[in-house]
Amino acid sequence: MEKLSIGKMANICNVSIQTLRYYDKIDLIKPAIRDTKNGYRYYDINQVFRINIIKYLQHTGSSLKEIKQVLTLDSERLVEFWNQQELEIENKIQNLQRTKELIRGQQLQFQQLNEIQKFSQEIVYQRAIPQELIIQIKPITKITPLSHPDAEVSRLENILLQNKTMANLQYGFSYPLKEYNDLTEIEYDSIFTRVFSSRIDEAEELLTYMLSGQYLCISFLWDRTKYLSYYQKLFSAFLHKFGTIPTEVYEVSIVDEYHYENEQNFLTELRVKIPKNYH
Repeated sequence: MEKLSIGKMANICNVSIQTLRYYDKIDLIKPAIRDTKNGYRYYDINQVFRINIIKYLQHTGSSLKEIKQVLTLDSERLVEFWNQQELEIENKIQNLQRTKELIRGQQLQFQQLNEIQKFSQEIVYQRAIPQELIIQIKPITKITPLSHPDAEVSRLENILLQNKTMANLQYGFSYPLKEYNDLTEIEYDSIFTRVFSSRIDEAEELLTYMLSGQYLCISFLWDRTKYLSYYQKLFSAFLHKFGTIPTEVYEVSIVDEYHYENEQNFLTELRVKIPKNYH
């Protein structure tokens, strides 16, 4: 047997001496010989392969505790182990993809906020809006701009949580475009939020698109006392340009900063899609 000092073994295996000492301490791999007189550790050259196996398993994400167990398995149980490892990696990849989608959602949300802020508030303007994938539900109870729709928002959030994702901190409502003389007359017929993945298996029927195109819009800091006047400005402008056309108003509110204090931190945009033949 070729005896290797701990230093030489560490050098051959590209690990530190401290690592080999720790492996010895937890009984993962022990020196082949320990000199009882001076306490020196000596390894067998054949143990190099075992250390390489340990390093390989670490690179696959296995913990030292798992590795210690894996080194005792027969080939049949090793197949089961690697099948389980592959499944766990797939789950991690999916979770990271969902995290990436949430990050992308915040990027796009604040890009949209900056785009809206280019226009003067409380004045009707026209802007192009790209197609947006949304998840949309119908309210169970009557909701108007005077309501606090927390219960309905929670319903939407729960649907997303059941599908292992989250709402995008941006909610919207829709209602028919027509003349209103009082806020109580405006009844939302849907609540929605933007999503960035169609992998919502248990609620696929709730997915739809806010179509791309030119929209007539008005934006303002959320204020219930002035909401109707802003809507009437938008309605009058649309009626003047395009006449009476059955369509929807989309109300989208975006928090302008994360240190949210009250509803006036929300920049709200009312938008109505312009018919294609008027572009």
